[in-house]
Amino acid sequence: MMGESMSKKTFNSALRIFIALMLILSIFSGTASAAAGLKITLVDQTPYPAQPGQQIRFWIQAENIGDGTLNNVTVQVVSDGVFSASSSESSKTYDNIYAGTKVYHEYVMYVASDAPDGPRDLTVRYKSNNSSNWIEEKFTVNIGGIVDTDNRGTLIIESVTSSPEVFMPGDEGIIWVTLKNNATNQTISTSNKSVYMTNARIQSADLYSKDNIIVKSEAVNDLGIIAPGDNISIPFRVSIPENTTDGTYLLTLNVTGSSYEYNIKRNVEIKVDSSGIKAIQSKAASMSASGKTMEIDIVNYHQGSVRGVSIVPVAEGMSFYPTEYFIGEMKPDDLYTAKFNISQGVGDSVVEFKAVYYNGDNYHEDSVELDVGPVIKQSSGIGTYIIYLIVILLIAAVVGHFYLKKKRDMSLIDWLKIQKGNAQEKWAARKNKKQKNE
Repeated sequence: MMGESMSKKTFNSALRIFIALMLILSIFSGTASAAAGLKITLVDQTPYPAQPGQQIRFWIQAENIGDGTLNNVTVQVVSDGVFSASSSESSKTYDNIYAGTKVYHEYVMYVASDAPDGPRDLTVRYKSNNSSNWIEEKFTVNIGGIVDTDNRGTLIIESVTSSPEVFMPGDEGIIWVTLKNNATNQTISTSNKSVYMTNARIQSADLYSKDNIIVKSEAVNDLGIIAPGDNISIPFRVSIPENTTDGTYLLTLNVTGSSYEYNIKRNVEIKVDSSGIKAIQSKAASMSASGKTMEIDIVNYHQGSVRGVSIVPVAEGMSFYPTEYFIGEMKPDDLYTAKFNISQGVGDSVVEFKAVYYNGDNYHEDSVELDVGPVIKQSSGIGTYIIYLIVILLIAAVVGHFYLKKKRDMSLIDWLKIQKGNAQEKWAARKNKKQKNE
């Protein structure tokens, strides 16, 4: 009895220890899961550097780098002796952040009027999946005057280009941003006769999206100094989700220069257009001895140029010449006419015309089905020549028949004339003989 009691106590103790361990593991598991699944990035601050006694705005990006969906995600900026925010503006909660997606939120804070110059830590914490455990990250924020007092060049955006020039849903491509130092002289002088270099420093450049467009490139830092008149091109890789609707989307470009007075914050416009290459039957198919000849117009309805365009006809039981019609590059609204000879063995009259092409480096394929009507069945080329020979012989026989018939008709008339003449001569001879006898 005592042994049973001891065993029961031992079992209950072990069970309590096991439950406690499971609870501890679940807590750490939730924390690790949140840490592994969410990535926090400070993508922008205005102004730069932060100024004591003034408002500062932070753009913070939350990215789900895991495989599953994160639910009930809260991202919060933490107030301290340097940075402070009201409770209503200090946090943002997202119902869902799907795998591979990024979300953004702007947080408004105030810098203490007595904040010392120099780098200070901004604390951002977050939690997800209804966890009660916060995970903290710290970001360096500069406070004070001009960071680079020696270089005062002026940065401008010289150009923004993309490949492809107009995206399609599902495409990936590159956006090139070219920055130029617009200064024309090597130095400038201020009113107090101080002399400064006109080099332009680029501390960082970043492109981000508040829409469904995905920017795959991270921010680039420490791009160095650009001399007066020089430029630099920065590539950013972007991805267009398959479910993106047609339209114009604005990405945000942030460039941090020598100080907040030389920063750039601009919208970068990209277009998405799902229209592609279309084949249109331009006229009715014409019949020939070998089958049908069909002409189709190939039109580029896309707002940008596409390359490597080729038209491929496909139908069971039919043969085509040419088997593929290559066009190459097509600009918007370009039109080409392709001609195909079609012969049929056994099959229906519907032909699928595939247009294959590239938009940038992205492969696309559009197709349309057209009814070409019945097509002559040909067994071989020898049959065609036999038909031609039979037709020629028939024509020759008909012509010969009428010729011979005409010739026979003319001979009978001549014979009748001769017979008539002979009869007249005999009658005249008898008449003369009778007169003599009288």
